[in-house]
Amino acid sequence: MIVSNTVDYIIVGAGAAGPVVASRLSEISDISVAIIEAGSENTSEISRSQGAFSSVWGTDMDWKYSTIKQKGLNSREIYHPRGKVIGGSTAINVGFWMRGMKSDYDNWEKLGAKGWNFDSAVEKFKLIEHTKKGTPEYRGRDGIITLEDIPVPTTLADVLLEGVEDSKLADIGDYNDLNPYSIDRVQTDFVDHIRTYPADYYLSDEIRKRDNLTILTNALVSRILFKGTRAIGLEYEKNGELKKLFARKEIILSAGAYNTPKILKLSGIGPKEELEKLNIPVIADVPGVGEHLQDHLSAAISVVSPVSSKDFYSSNALSEEAINEWLKFKTGPALYFAGADAGLIRTNGGPTFEITLAYTTNVGDNNSNFPTISDIKSRGGYTISILLVDPKSLGNVTLASANYQDAPIIDPRYLVNYEDIKNFIHAFRTFSRITQSEVLSTYTEAVYPSVEVTDKELEEYIRNTATTVYHPVGTARMGSLDDPMVVVDSELRVRGVEGLRVADASVMPNIIHGHTMAPTVFIGEMLGSILLQTYQKN
Repeated sequence: MIVSNTVDYIIVGAGAAGPVVASRLSEISDISVAIIEAGSENTSEISRSQGAFSSVWGTDMDWKYSTIKQKGLNSREIYHPRGKVIGGSTAINVGFWMRGMKSDYDNWEKLGAKGWNFDSAVEKFKLIEHTKKGTPEYRGRDGIITLEDIPVPTTLADVLLEGVEDSKLADIGDYNDLNPYSIDRVQTDFVDHIRTYPADYYLSDEIRKRDNLTILTNALVSRILFKGTRAIGLEYEKNGELKKLFARKEIILSAGAYNTPKILKLSGIGPKEELEKLNIPVIADVPGVGEHLQDHLSAAISVVSPVSSKDFYSSNALSEEAINEWLKFKTGPALYFAGADAGLIRTNGGPTFEITLAYTTNVGDNNSNFPTISDIKSRGGYTISILLVDPKSLGNVTLASANYQDAPIIDPRYLVNYEDIKNFIHAFRTFSRITQSEVLSTYTEAVYPSVEVTDKELEEYIRNTATTVYHPVGTARMGSLDDPMVVVDSELRVRGVEGLRVADASVMPNIIHGHTMAPTVFIGEMLGSILLQTYQKN
């Protein structure tokens, strides 16, 4: 534990990437590192459950963010839980490990992120992953983070996989291997039904014993401190008091796609016009800060099974009874998350979508989805969630004020680009074939929305029901500095200043076809290598 208010490196945020960087840097005993987190240590046992983790949303573990009203979603505001705790959002998410496609990483390099490509991703993922899935050429066998298939309580989860294969849409196989166009049991970082997350491994009890590593919790960063254009430290609030921490070498922002641009702007790095409007002194006019926000959206096909159907599963993992059972015995409905199967599927003549298959169904408020089925409570069913993983709509994150305690203004501008709607409709038409497969015929009685709905009706359904998959990225994009909207270069150095880097989902040049936890850990490993190479050179 460092008692000085000056260290070599300061890392802001202990989510998916920050602990990785802290762990790698502190491997060198001569390097002093402090990682600063706005939240506390995770003492919530229920957040470790597969089925009831979301019960901690809206608590002190959550930043409790929401978007502004979204025109493309018929003026709905969308809640965005973000982890305010050691572990960040990986401590309160579903734990899916879906790395994305080869083309995702190769496209990053094409967009100017030199050295960031599929080969470098595979190299790092082989160090990160501990899994039996896939081939050792592309997957890690003895890495840091243990990955397991999500457990299921019903054979319907297997039937759903077979239904996709029977529909000729995808083969059953590892979607994290070279060919991502596969459907498979979801891979997670839950081990023996209990959540683990990157910070558990990269800030393990053994690593925390390092004398050169300090973990500072319940400390809200207000701004980065500069001497000229060089970052020299930061100001933070703890216990109602403003304090300062200084860095001899560098500061790394790993605060996430919403809080990283917020901190940059509060520190005077961002679009000049926005900063001047709030009387924030401009250190560097960087117009791309907070722009190019991308996120995945999901909308679903719900299916009700006949009375005679077997193997259906119905329970409320979030009920008080289920939560208490899990807390006491680690048994019951809170053991399970119903969205147990997932994969990437290329639609004919259209883009790639992810689908997630759940062995439960959504009957709607007061059975609004299936009003003609009177005995709906005794029925089972399944759900096909369709995830728009290549969105064309771009949003932004702006400051509400110059007060660091105020939440940022989050405007993803969901579905404002009509191509997203056209692609969604095309995907619904394509994936409805799954409900018509021979394998699922005995499990399918009624489908909502039905295949008979018009494109206009389907568009309205999507705008009324689509919601976030909680994957915001791109608000401090990496790339070539020839692009004026790029915020960080390929070594994650912030444009226009010295001694400041970013390592989190905000630097992704484009959103991946997958879930964002895995690539964010990869980003942390890449920066760890970059910083250690720089240290060794010097």
